[in-house]
Amino acid sequence: MRWLLFSMIAALATPGHAQSLSDAFNQGTTLGRTGNAAAHDRISGNSAQATVPNYTANPPEASYFGGPGLGTPAAASVGACAGSAGAAGGFSDQACNAVDFSQTNPSRRPTFTIAPSDPLLTRGKTITADPQSIAGNIASTYSGCAVQTVTRPDIFETLICHQYRTFEQATCEKLLTVQVSWSDSCAPGTWFGNFWVNTWGNGEVGNRFAGIAINAYCQTGDTVRMALHAICTEEPCSGYAEVQVDATSGAVSPQTFTNFIGRSWYVTDLFNRVDYNGGGCTADQCSFAFCTRYESVYATCDEATGTCTLTPSNETRACGTFTFERPRSIATVTDAWINQCAAFEARLP
Repeated sequence: MRWLLFSMIAALATPGHAQSLSDAFNQGTTLGRTGNAAAHDRISGNSAQATVPNYTANPPEASYFGGPGLGTPAAASVGACAGSAGAAGGFSDQACNAVDFSQTNPSRRPTFTIAPSDPLLTRGKTITADPQSIAGNIASTYSGCAVQTVTRPDIFETLICHQYRTFEQATCEKLLTVQVSWSDSCAPGTWFGNFWVNTWGNGEVGNRFAGIAINAYCQTGDTVRMALHAICTEEPCSGYAEVQVDATSGAVSPQTFTNFIGRSWYVTDLFNRVDYNGGGCTADQCSFAFCTRYESVYATCDEATGTCTLTPSNETRACGTFTFERPRSIATVTDAWINQCAAFEARLP
């Protein structure tokens, strides 16, 4: 080290003269390499053991390596060094001097403030802002950097991606709610129809008539009930009867009701019988036939002999078929679908 220091002093004592930056750089590089070789010889081998006081290859602090932490040994060192000889001691006390200094220095260290206007900061900013103004342009002395213009052609590439949907097993339900409401084809317990079987007196339609009006009774089941009553414009006019027949077979026919009598002013409209001539019902419709009839016996007498002959008379006046909707309960079905599959159906292509 003394040889190195002497060499540096000798170099500084040499008369100075201006040199180029490249010459100064080369001389500094040569001097540094020479010093490296000399310093290497001094610190390698066993030189440190001969020159460094209290040097040892196995210091006790080597046991700290790989330990869980330095907190415990550090506290032990602070306690062991408390009250040591300190600066008055020899080399063996230098470690404790350092420990004591670390414990007492924070309270004794002077404090100071460096303002933004301090020359250390302002001059440093000037240098960092424009170092070329201080050190000069190095382009004339260093040619390691060169400006190059590099042109790279366009690169074309084809990218492919795949988008797909994973298969899944999904289940859903379509629920059908069926609501059935019932209604009747007629008002239960009432008569309906008012169908007429009649003759019109002497063609005076709407003014002179004689016959019967027929109504059906609103009841469901296998029996059809009908009521007949006389309608006339002249007296005598009377008669009422009911017919209850099997809806399918129509019951026995003909049936004759003899309690009727009626007429218009026209003599040939006179009737005294009503005949039920049969009929029946299908699923929705019923049809039954009726006629008004005049039945009598008249006498033919021979004045010469004084004898009379009785001749029966049987004349049909008017006939008609009473057709009506069969009384029944009508079911109205309303379907309501609850589609729980709508979300899945929307995903279908």
